[in-house]
Amino acid sequence: MTSHRLRGILALIALAVAPSAHAWTRISCDLAGTVLTPPVQMRQYRTDGTELSQTLFKLKVLAADIPDGARADTDCTEFVNREIDVALENTALNQIRKGKPVTLRYRYDESLGQSLATKYELAR
Repeated sequence: MTSHRLRGILALIALAVAPSAHAWTRISCDLAGTVLTPPVQMRQYRTDGTELSQTLFKLKVLAADIPDGARADTDCTEFVNREIDVALENTALNQIRKGKPVTLRYRYDESLGQSLATKYELAR
């Protein structure tokens, strides 16, 4: 039977030897596709008066690539030919139209916590 101290030392060694890629999952993909549903805008107001707005719609992904210089733990092909629900923060409703093509930057960072891990942005 090993002591608690020895188990602690072994755990520290295992963490030090593990590759950093396994520490957090970070994905960045450029998704190109067609808007399937009319966009809907939701607005919320904080108690201090600041506004939070989100534009929500469904996207049929036709192509997905890793952006130049970005780090990804995947090749992004898992998104192709899928319908995904998108929430864009602080985006004007008139920038998204049903049936029109759109390119988004998808970011996933598990280190931010479950509610903040997934983020979509319009690609510029």
